[in-house]
Amino acid sequence: MPARISLVLPGLFDLPLAELGERFVRERLPRLNRMLGLADPLANHAFDIDSIVARALALDTAGGGLPLAQAQIEAGDTAATRALLCEAVHLRPDLRSAVLVPIEKNRRNLQDIGILINDLKELFKLDFDISALPDGGFLLRLESVTAPRHYPHVLSVLGKSASPYIEQSRDNLPWYRLLNEMQMFLHQHRINAQRTTEGLLPINSLWFWGGGSAPDATDLAARWYGDDAALNRFAASLGFEVRPLDAFARAAEGDAVVVDLRLLETLKSARGGALDALLLELERQVFAPALARVSGGGHRLRLCAGFERDFELGSLSRLRFWRRPRSLLDWAPGDEDA
Repeated sequence: MPARISLVLPGLFDLPLAELGERFVRERLPRLNRMLGLADPLANHAFDIDSIVARALALDTAGGGLPLAQAQIEAGDTAATRALLCEAVHLRPDLRSAVLVPIEKNRRNLQDIGILINDLKELFKLDFDISALPDGGFLLRLESVTAPRHYPHVLSVLGKSASPYIEQSRDNLPWYRLLNEMQMFLHQHRINAQRTTEGLLPINSLWFWGGGSAPDATDLAARWYGDDAALNRFAASLGFEVRPLDAFARAAEGDAVVVDLRLLETLKSARGGALDALLLELERQVFAPALARVSGGGHRLRLCAGFERDFELGSLSRLRFWRRPRSLLDWAPGDEDA
């Protein structure tokens, strides 16, 4: 049986292709385009980070998100089921919803976030403890309230309406009340009054995710390649051998799960970034070695990007010489032949 490579790359089919330019997409991304041209497109129903990764790991999350927070806590700690990851955001009210907007991680914003978090921690010390994680973000440890499980990874909801998830929080009334109290505190805080005066986005909300209990350890003999700290710790808690993303290009053969959130992070960030440079790096770091393994005959590849289609490529796919060349442009919305 051939080894399997699961390539998780959310955001790939959300790129602003017009800005990148047709020539760049068709000529500078040959490995990606070859993968898309030879692969079998398969129907997909996993569109957010949690569900994509859960499927790649063959985990049953019972309709909730990935329990990422528990991996931040020592094994056996009873607080694991009351833990959540969180990130400071701006909640922008709309006519019928509230949209989650990222806060750029510059020096001023990080300083203001630190003050808000410390004041929250002091005021709500009987309800929870909140602490900074060494690689960014925060860990919330609730004292008695059960952590909700329905919130998706923050990158999956930035720029989208948070209202459905807020409404669903009503099913956990103690948590819903606490959430509202925190929102009111942040809304009225002097830091946000000052930021509004200066024309800066108020840091008026926290987005929580990653609640739940650890699933059973997987029996997949796979290596995990990624650079997201929370996902890496989660994979390690399941028994995966975790390596940085750039190690994939020089890794030995065998089953592999490759998770790269950089495209989505760039698309969802307040500042943005150089997508063309990042795509060229992906060509070298991910697409080229993945395609080489499949072409060698010992691997099957499944590209999962939260798109309406996944793409599966096997060793015999290279024989499909009769297929016309394809690129990302051929899977853009409105392409009738895709």
